[in-house]
Amino acid sequence: MDLTDELSRVLRARTGVVVPAGEWDLSRVPDHLRITFRIEDARRRRVAEGKDLGALKEALAPQVRDSMKAAAAAIEKRGITTWTDQSIGELPVTFERRVGGRILQGYPAVVDHQDSVAVEVLASAAERDVATRAGVRRLLLLNTTVPWPRILALLSNEQKLALGHNPHGGVPALLEDVLAAAVDAIVAGRGTGGVRDERQFAAALAGVRQQIVPAVIEVVEVVQPILDLARQVGLAVESMTAPGLADLRQDLRGQLADLVYDGFVADTGLPQLRQVARYLRGMLHRIGKAPNSPLDLARDAQRRSEVAQVEAERVALIAALPAHRRHDADVLALRWMVQELRISLFAQPLGTAYPVSAKRIYKAMDALDAIDGS
Repeated sequence: MDLTDELSRVLRARTGVVVPAGEWDLSRVPDHLRITFRIEDARRRRVAEGKDLGALKEALAPQVRDSMKAAAAAIEKRGITTWTDQSIGELPVTFERRVGGRILQGYPAVVDHQDSVAVEVLASAAERDVATRAGVRRLLLLNTTVPWPRILALLSNEQKLALGHNPHGGVPALLEDVLAAAVDAIVAGRGTGGVRDERQFAAALAGVRQQIVPAVIEVVEVVQPILDLARQVGLAVESMTAPGLADLRQDLRGQLADLVYDGFVADTGLPQLRQVARYLRGMLHRIGKAPNSPLDLARDAQRRSEVAQVEAERVALIAALPAHRRHDADVLALRWMVQELRISLFAQPLGTAYPVSAKRIYKAMDALDAIDGS
């Protein structure tokens, strides 16, 4: 946990005042009171020096990747279109190589390159897991003929109409997003902890080929009400033209853009996707209540301020994390906790998926801080 996170935590605990970590101005602290970090090479020569360790890490990240890439050249491969013992074999969990008297550790991943995949060594386990999920998905799709005519014939006219109202730029792009989410759900449903060798890939491929039609239909059934509701929310928001509703309108636009965008289906994933329609219904509930009276608007503004403070601290926390940590499950969960907080504040009759409050979210942030700082 860095100094600003600790200052924010202690101030909040002792006074109840919330100051997002990003609001502290460390530039006003005299240099002689700040720690100086020095990065040295294998010969103990200075490579970089500064007061901001995070900035140093980010600045040196390309050099670290280049060093790892050079060390891992023997195991990296490109142009792979299927998983065999010859093309990939068993994907190692980690890769270690001694360079200049030091041990470099990397994490081999299957990386998506659209028409093929590559085995590349990445800097962290989190990056490996995110990349390999997409890479395995790409390999499965490259080896599966998706029966689109059959799938489209199973869709109702209502579903087809709803799919036309999408942020993807067209139905084909939306269906590719749906397909990606369906494949992810099939692989996750196997419960084997991922694909790391030819046998596991063959089993996953058999599952995808067998289940792809019902899996795509299942995702479409979840996505249809989301797109319908998103359209209703969008129309309702744009009809809020009164000057006094400008801040509310801006907040709702931001929330809608965060929930429904090009790629949201696979990004969100089927389990969490099931909650998105409720978030959108919560937005409609809020829109229906807020303009009723000045008192309702004032109450909405107060609650909006509470959400904004939580969201600002979440964004600042994520920005302070190393890049490889930002896609971890505990970090991503914070985003959905904020959506549940919105339901609890603006649409209580809809109910939340679990108990939630600003205090609980701050506690989750503190726990994440503690893990990252340990």
